[in-house]
Amino acid sequence: LIKGISYGPVPLKSVNGASQLPQDDWFCDEAVPLWGRSGRGDLRIMKQLGANMVRLYGNTAENDHTNFLDEASAEGLRVAAGMSDWPYYQKVPGSCLRDTNLNCFTQIKPLYAENLQRGFLRPDGTY
Repeated sequence: LIKGISYGPVPLKSVNGASQLPQDDWFCDEAVPLWGRSGRGDLRIMKQLGANMVRLYGNTAENDHTNFLDEASAEGLRVAAGMSDWPYYQKVPGSCLRDTNLNCFTQIKPLYAENLQRGFLRPDGTY
């Protein structure tokens, strides 16, 4: 039985602030103060609330996600990681929406491969 929480801890006090965020990756090392034990401990709180899975939204493939994934595993949480909408709408040139008639393979394959290299694969090659 999945008991999941959707996690997007956007630290904003106004709607206008969203346009000033450099990315929507909340499971990289820059966000440790939000989810890590040294910060407010969001992952531990999710576990205490009875969750067994955390669903994430966008990520930036250039960022390493190892620490988040390790922390989630230590708390007994599975992770359903999302992909950023950047290649679909925002990438210029090369957007799936505007440039490839919604055939996103050429945009998604390199991002997925980079995610595997930055924390999604364990040292033994599994995930």
